[in-house]
Amino acid sequence: MLRLSAWLAIVFGSMGAVLEVVRNWGDWQWWPFWVVDYVAAVLLVSGGLAVVRRRSERFLAAGWGFGCAMFWMSFFGHYGDMLKAGAQVSAREHRLTVAIGFMFGLTVVGLATALLGRRSAQA
Repeated sequence: MLRLSAWLAIVFGSMGAVLEVVRNWGDWQWWPFWVVDYVAAVLLVSGGLAVVRRRSERFLAAGWGFGCAMFWMSFFGHYGDMLKAGAQVSAREHRLTVAIGFMFGLTVVGLATALLGRRSAQA
């Protein structure tokens, strides 16, 4: 399970960094709102690579935990905005909220596999 979590972290972190550039290209938000995405990507990719190379397991769960907290806030922020907008919500905002929700779900799975995989490796 730990290696599955590691590979998922490498793919998720790499794609997350690329998708952040695509999403913001030409209309960058204030820097604290996008730097955090790259912090998560670096933690996930470096944590995943450390597990794959059998060097350390420490950063993998940290990366997933950081990403999970970040996507929690993003998802529920967008979801709350949609609830306030009611019928006036745009199709773009709806798609974005669903995508962020899916990514939040992946971070929960990644965190669970990292924690459970580490536990089973110790047993």
